[in-house]
Amino acid sequence: MPVTRMLESPPRESRSPAVVYVDADPGELKLFEAQFGERFRVSLSPSVGVLLEQVEAVGPVAVLLADHRSSKELLDVAPAMLPDTERLLVARSAELSLVRAAVERGAARRYFVKPWIPGEVGAALDDAVRIFELRSTVRMLRARLGASERLATLGRVSAGIAHELSGPAAYIAQNAADLRRELTAVAKYVRRMSRIRPDARVLERLREISEIAQDVEAGAEHVRQVSRGLTGQLRADAPVERCDVAALVQQVARLVRPELRGKAVLLTFGGPLHVRATPLRLTQVLINLVVNAGQAVASMARLEPGRIHVRWSTHQEMGRIEVVDEGPGLPVSPDELGTDALVTTKPPGMGTGLGISLCREQLAEMGGSLTLFSLPGQGTTARIELPLES
Repeated sequence: MPVTRMLESPPRESRSPAVVYVDADPGELKLFEAQFGERFRVSLSPSVGVLLEQVEAVGPVAVLLADHRSSKELLDVAPAMLPDTERLLVARSAELSLVRAAVERGAARRYFVKPWIPGEVGAALDDAVRIFELRSTVRMLRARLGASERLATLGRVSAGIAHELSGPAAYIAQNAADLRRELTAVAKYVRRMSRIRPDARVLERLREISEIAQDVEAGAEHVRQVSRGLTGQLRADAPVERCDVAALVQQVARLVRPELRGKAVLLTFGGPLHVRATPLRLTQVLINLVVNAGQAVASMARLEPGRIHVRWSTHQEMGRIEVVDEGPGLPVSPDELGTDALVTTKPPGMGTGLGISLCREQLAEMGGSLTLFSLPGQGTTARIELPLES
């Protein structure tokens, strides 16, 4: 394996676990490198100060081998700084009582006497590196298992909620359709009466009531479709088809209107555009992004409601849809957000952390992508790209 110095910093994800040796004697450092540099990724440090400054750059550290005289204070900080690292000591014969005491109190696991026996030290380093790798694997598997269990629980809860929603959603949709039909009859009567006694306010209110009924009907139907998907009636691999982006955005605008009322103004812009997508999935993605944008805009104190722009166009043989807000920007790196299925930037109780992650997953299954761009205080842009459909 290559030998690295403390000041070198290859990409962390590509590194094998390092063996760090701390000793103020340059000769001992050279000897250690000569004996073990071919077997391990060795990092050499002449002092505790250098190690503390560079330990993050050289990590992950599997083994910390330290000269007792050169690094007494390191024994106190190492457990907190490197909790999974195997800590070993080397010492002179005159220091044996001190290093034994250090081992007994748990500051180090074992010690070696200078001049050390290369075979003995090498075997200990081999064991320590294997143990470190096993611990790392166990930690990763535990994290994945925990995330899987939480996602499974959310799935069961979602299925139960969907089952409970399907009935009321169907009832609301049917009543909204009946209401719209009744309003059509009422509208005819009002228009006849308006010829006798014109009243613009009545006609305007009638138009608003009709739009509200349409919104209720559209929202109830969307809830029904989502609940069918969650309960398995709508297959997860629903066919990708020709999707009219302009019409879909207008539907989303109606569905999110109650959520944005008083918080933000939604502005839409774009010409004819058709992409390959599952309409229900793309609708869910856009609703999530627009609602997130509305919450971001509402979080900033301002005299007037902020704006959210949804715009769409063609870009390099792909259909592009962007949701742009005037919020405070993301508190974490856009690359970091969404890589973990349970990461959330919202306060407790305001989100599950599933939004961005699932949006990316849904788009990827349709051959698309989601990219976030954000600067502190300058808002966030969520960019969707999907294959064009001629």
